[in-house]
Amino acid sequence: MKYKCCDHILGSIDLSFSGFKYCNEVWEGPEYILYTDENAFEKNEQRRLEIIEKMKNGYIPEHCKLCPMLEEKDWKEFDGKIHKITVFNWKHCNAACFYCSVHSDFYDGVKKSDDYDSFPIVQKLVEQGRLTKDSFIAFMGGEPTMLEEFPQILQLLLEHGCRLEVLTNGIKYEQLIGKMLKEENNNTICISLDCGSKELYKRIKRVDKFDDVVSTIEKYVQVAQDKANRVKIKYIIFPNVNDNKKEIDAFFEVCKKMGVKTVARAVNHEESKIKTTKNQVIESSVIKAYKYFENQAIKLGFELQPEPWADAIIENKVYNCRKISLITRLKSEMHFLFGNKKN
Repeated sequence: MKYKCCDHILGSIDLSFSGFKYCNEVWEGPEYILYTDENAFEKNEQRRLEIIEKMKNGYIPEHCKLCPMLEEKDWKEFDGKIHKITVFNWKHCNAACFYCSVHSDFYDGVKKSDDYDSFPIVQKLVEQGRLTKDSFIAFMGGEPTMLEEFPQILQLLLEHGCRLEVLTNGIKYEQLIGKMLKEENNNTICISLDCGSKELYKRIKRVDKFDDVVSTIEKYVQVAQDKANRVKIKYIIFPNVNDNKKEIDAFFEVCKKMGVKTVARAVNHEESKIKTTKNQVIESSVIKAYKYFENQAIKLGFELQPEPWADAIIENKVYNCRKISLITRLKSEMHFLFGNKKN
């Protein structure tokens, strides 16, 4: 049947801090159902079926209207299979990135909640036969390698043959991830390095762990061997910080030395929030840096990971940007070229 919907509504689950929902895109809602609610899992699935039926009749939820994943096409009927799970860890982290949405609330391994345990949900999906070898499970949010149940979940999914991706800061090396990278189903790891120098890393991550991360990346590349393209290194572009040629060039130099084959780019986390759609300004230095990163990746022979959401932001498909003054734009252009703009 042809109607507007998306892959996430038709088969994904977002396991987050205190509950879960049927969509795991980085935008606002549906609301989470708490893990502690009676029949929480069944409630979430009933809610999924209800929204699918509404969308078949032309209804578009307010929080879906600006999402770049929304698409009108001939969708197949929902068969109960879950093709994507996102496991967020909002309990621990071993960094204190200035761009983190929860800031340093959980820095240095401090627990925020003892209610969070996503293993039973994942185990239930496996037992019900709702996960297939085509299912994709991503671990992110905080630092997934610090999550108590992370090894347990990862081992279960490895045995089940699902495709896996771990988004991590790379400070901690995890042997089970090394094993994951060698499997035949294109498992991947994505490490946000965001720069090419110790000084800038410390400024962005607010921990002095650049050398540790470089060592971790080199170990994963070595373990993966012929599958080294599965080790993806990410560069999140921040206004007035690393949105210039100098920092991007330094990043690629480090990647070459580490033997990295695949890179990814994104834009500032705060600019990725749909609630800031009105009067949002994307500085020209960010736009230029985004394109320059792509050109350099191609020129240097790196595989560039697609980023649909970031593309939509840069192409102004999400935001209705207000105009900025000519002086501000010129300053932004100079920062991109020379990296000398100060906060």
